[in-house]
Amino acid sequence: MIYGANCVIFIVTKANQLIMKKIFFLLVLGMSLTLCTKTPDKPSTYEGIEGKIKLIGCSYMCTQYLVSVPSSTSNTLYYPINLPNSYKQGNMDGVNITLSFDILSDSTQIYVGTETDGQMPLFKVKNINITKIKNSK
Repeated sequence: MIYGANCVIFIVTKANQLIMKKIFFLLVLGMSLTLCTKTPDKPSTYEGIEGKIKLIGCSYMCTQYLVSVPSSTSNTLYYPINLPNSYKQGNMDGVNITLSFDILSDSTQIYVGTETDGQMPLFKVKNINITKIKNSK
């Protein structure tokens, strides 16, 4: 009778092991599916957005032109890959603009000039492709 009892306990233990393996497999599968799901993307095209031109001196005779757009927490900076030359002037810093643009998947390193006329990395910003731009009030 003791032998039979041990045998029953062994079978129950084996069954528990199989159940626990199945539960573990389902948990791992569920976690991996949750982690692999894609989060919804923000819209990448914006129309009629108010912003400003921002200039950053990266060294002697080097200026990087950015677009500053208000966002919920602070201003967001973008690097326009196709900013018209008429906006690439020293007197355009802080000029209000209205623009439409597409946010691109790549980014550009922004530099700041050093005392020895070198360049030091400052931060990276997303690139944008401007589809429409005009001065605003």
